[in-house]
Amino acid sequence: MTDKQHRKHRKSNILKNKYYWLRLLLHIPNFFKLMLSLLRDKQVPFYLKVISYTAFLYCLSPYDLIPIFAIPLLGWLDDVIIFYICMKLLVNFSPPGVVEKHVKAIDAEMKRKFNMWR
Repeated sequence: MTDKQHRKHRKSNILKNKYYWLRLLLHIPNFFKLMLSLLRDKQVPFYLKVISYTAFLYCLSPYDLIPIFAIPLLGWLDDVIIFYICMKLLVNFSPPGVVEKHVKAIDAEMKRKFNMWR
């Protein structure tokens, strides 16, 4: 690879990484839709639902591992991390066919909404 090609390739990777967080932020509502639809599905194991609801209750609870008043940012961060881990467990350990079905439904809904605005 020549130096010019290397610089061009590096620049395109930087641009892709630059917009990574923006794309991730735009998909957060879709992640919540996926989690809610998985929690409503009867094919998802009960223990995964219990873990997810427990994480949600922990986030709402006034009791924390790291109190918010002691270290403000870190106090909220532990709630977010625990919620993220539990939701990742929900998606990873749910039956793959069920997850795929819900992802396709959310994708179809997004395409319908996008085409409506065209």
